[in-house]
Amino acid sequence: MKLANAAAACIVAATMAMAQESGIHVRSIRVLASDPEAIAAFYEKAFGMSETSRPVNTATFKEIIINSGSTADKAKMATTTPIVIATRPKDSQSPAMPSLILQVPDLDKAIESVKANGGTLLRPPGKSGTLSFAMLKDPDGNQLELVMPPK
Repeated sequence: MKLANAAAACIVAATMAMAQESGIHVRSIRVLASDPEAIAAFYEKAFGMSETSRPVNTATFKEIIINSGSTADKAKMATTTPIVIATRPKDSQSPAMPSLILQVPDLDKAIESVKANGGTLLRPPGKSGTLSFAMLKDPDGNQLELVMPPK
C-alpha cells in the first residue's frame, strides 16, 4: 500500500511539474448568473470571499471577480484560483453538472453556510473513497460541489 501511495504521489508531482513547465494553469473558474451582483454576494457571504475587480460592468453585462479572503486586499493576494461571476443570458439555463468545485475544511459548516445564504442542498454528504462531498445549488440555480479531504 505504501508503495502504491508513493507511486501515486510521484505521478501527481510529475504531472504538476509538466503543467508548470508548459505554462498551463487554471486561470479562473466562470459561474454564469442572471444576477451577478447577488450571486457574487452569495459566494462572498457563504465562503468568506471578497471581490477583487470588475473588468466589465455595463448595464447589460457584468464580470465580477472574487477570491478567497475576508477583504479585497487579502483576496487580491490569494494564490487560489479566482471565480469570475458573469452575466448569463436570461433565456439560458444553468448547467446540469457542477462547473464549480470548492474544497472546504468542514463540509457540514459549509453546507449550513450555503443554506443560510439562500443556497439549497441537492444531494446530502457522501463519500468517494476517503473524500467527502455534497452537491448544492447557489440561489441562481448553478450547481456546485463541495469536497472535503480526510482530516
